[in-house]
Amino acid sequence: MSSNSDQYAFIGLGAMGLPMAINLQTSFSSNNLPPLIVYNRTFSKTQSVKEIGAIAATNLKQVIEYANIIFTSLANDDAVNQTYDQLLKELELVNDSNKRKRIFIETSTIFPTTISALREKVEKANNTVLLHCPVWGPPKAAKSAQLSIITSGNKDAIDYILPVLIPVLGKQALPTGDDVTKAAKFKLLGNYFILGTVELLSEGITFAEKTGLEKEMALEFISSVYSTNMYMHYATKMIEERFDKEIGFSVTNALKDVGHIQKLAKDSGAHLPVADLMSKNLNYAKDNEPGAEDYCWSCAIGSLRVASGLPFMNKNAKKE
Repeated sequence: MSSNSDQYAFIGLGAMGLPMAINLQTSFSSNNLPPLIVYNRTFSKTQSVKEIGAIAATNLKQVIEYANIIFTSLANDDAVNQTYDQLLKELELVNDSNKRKRIFIETSTIFPTTISALREKVEKANNTVLLHCPVWGPPKAAKSAQLSIITSGNKDAIDYILPVLIPVLGKQALPTGDDVTKAAKFKLLGNYFILGTVELLSEGITFAEKTGLEKEMALEFISSVYSTNMYMHYATKMIEERFDKEIGFSVTNALKDVGHIQKLAKDSGAHLPVADLMSKNLNYAKDNEPGAEDYCWSCAIGSLRVASGLPFMNKNAKKE
């Protein structure tokens, strides 16, 4: 269990990282624990966490000097590697008189070989552990601490931080053991099921419209016969054309994950035609609809609409 001797930090205040950092700081304040240190390359994004008591670091050197438990939530593999290279460089220079154990908790969706190589680099440093704990759920789930959190890495370190993961950040932990590549593969597997859902809904709703049915009838079917939170969530967004990335998963990040899924499938000898379809539809949206790289990936339906002779979005589209 965390104590007053621990200093937490959070690096990366994007759509997922910011609400996670806010939940951590709120919990620390209510339990009289030291304030969270936050760092983001765009410093202005630290403001909302600072307002509730967090300390904003201006560089990664300050993070390493003061924090011993460090979360990272970053956009892609390159950002993860660059950030950890800098953290490790600063760690070599720090005068750490009490030789505290440092736990790094990487929560991003990255390729299995990326996290494996990173763990090897990080754990070469004295008294240092890297956990891979990617999360499932949209920003809304991050805000309400309803994430599902995959855990992997050193068991003692996981046990130590688990009371902070659950319930402060999420509703359940999904352990995958010591092998951090399993967590990365598990996250990509889960995302594959989700992207398959998005693809099926995109096809079905477009099918309804092209056959002369009101597309809202597709939502009626899902609600009455096949109602799951995910189906209702994405079907409603498609029908209402509410593609704002803050309530979904951006096309840019989706293409990164689909690329990882395709590569893992190729490396494993698996055939995943749905992943190829989603890659095609997402790339069409990015290349042909202005600003679509920042839309939610549910806008993949736009590619199918165009292929079916419909506009990418209706004129009354709600982009928020």
